[in-house]
Amino acid sequence: MQTKFKEIYDRIEQDIRRGEYDETRRLKSEDEYVTLYDVSRVTVRHAIDQLIRRGYCYPVQGKGVFLRRHKIAGATNLENIRGLTHDLSPQVVTSKILTFQQIPADAFLADKLDCDVDTPLTFIERLRFADGQAISLERLYYNREKVPLTQDACLGSIYEYVQSKLGIKLCFIDYVIEAVKLTRHEADLLSLCEGDPGFQFENLGMDRKGKVVHYGKTVYHYQKIRSLKMASYL
Repeated sequence: MQTKFKEIYDRIEQDIRRGEYDETRRLKSEDEYVTLYDVSRVTVRHAIDQLIRRGYCYPVQGKGVFLRRHKIAGATNLENIRGLTHDLSPQVVTSKILTFQQIPADAFLADKLDCDVDTPLTFIERLRFADGQAISLERLYYNREKVPLTQDACLGSIYEYVQSKLGIKLCFIDYVIEAVKLTRHEADLLSLCEGDPGFQFENLGMDRKGKVVHYGKTVYHYQKIRSLKMASYL
């Protein structure tokens, strides 16, 4: 079950992304949120503190909490772990599944997924589109016994399916980002040329106990993706 502060965080974040605060650049007061959502001041304070830590806004003593100047729309936010469907809204994100199969874990994947060699894994290769344009090629690996995915689930947001349908809370994700040269296979799918640049995100997702949920690599079209990393030193 989602904690109350996380629910309030999500609602305020959605309002920020929709532009509700663009005119004033200022969030509502704690009292206003307490009344609006019928929650405690501690819950509101915790939600706003997380928004500040994620880089959405900053506090000014005696005046309130104000939005940061960076525009989030159209960029993947490295502070979030919800994937393209969430980050690129209101663009329509769709998927084409190229491969969905069970494979045994080799030594490399067993090490990444913290499982035994030959553990059955689900391997997914899918092409992601934003408003009909190919923007990334994902290759994902899940421990089949712990994360029983279906092919239909992989047509949408895997994050939402894992969270809401399987009850697995993805809480941490580590990224290693590097520039790569596209292979012919990758280039053909992304409508580029072999050897063109791409941005590769190697990622490892974990639950709240630090147990590995997935491992994967995603290659992005260099002309159609940008990422935002916001930092606070408060």
